[in-house]
Amino acid sequence: MRWSERVVRSGWALALLVAGAAAPAAGETDRDRALARCAGETGQRLRFLESRLDGHARYADLWWKGWTGVFAGGIVVSGVRAGFEGDRGERADLVVTAAKSAIGLARNLWAPPPARLGARELAGMPTDTADGCARRLARAEEILHRNVEDAREGRRSWIPHVANLALNLAGALIVAEGFDEADGWTSGALGFAVGEARIWSHPWQAGGTLAEYRRRFPASGVPQAPATSWHLESWGAGARVTVRY
Repeated sequence: MRWSERVVRSGWALALLVAGAAAPAAGETDRDRALARCAGETGQRLRFLESRLDGHARYADLWWKGWTGVFAGGIVVSGVRAGFEGDRGERADLVVTAAKSAIGLARNLWAPPPARLGARELAGMPTDTADGCARRLARAEEILHRNVEDAREGRRSWIPHVANLALNLAGALIVAEGFDEADGWTSGALGFAVGEARIWSHPWQAGGTLAEYRRRFPASGVPQAPATSWHLESWGAGARVTVRY
């Protein structure tokens, strides 16, 4: 069945993402040797940032390769099936599916997530002087903020969600209304669900890393106070509210 094939392809892509999150890191020896020259808090910050950036890269790379494979497979499978399909409506549905896969593939190839680069561009920056370490740290912070912004735009911005809805709605209308094929609506709904899975699985880890980085290394050098909290507790014959800040 055509629908089961699409679901299987999507399942394989998500499985690759999960497996990639646990992949072992590589090339840490050279990085540690370089960062050992950076003393004090600068060195601590760099070790934290670069290890996290490389950790994010493993997931981002598997995410990008996985969805690239899903879209490429969609083009091939739907295109081949369309060539052998005799029913006019079914053929139109397959052609539209292939076209949507082509659009997804082009988008994936045009704008891969920058998180997949990890700390690669920092490798050539010198650490033999304090100024060199400071410049490398500044660049590492810039990369983290860039990845945070990419995660926000890729997952929580309204643009990709509206574009996903518009693409699949247009495809469903073409097939269902233009070719009188009721499966067009089912195809559109499934395509929308797959598109949302891609959007919400977009590499997101940078935001949590930035929050942790700010907690560990506040700019003032003074650890940040914990967030204000309150709770109700018994007190004698009554109760009281305790506020911690």
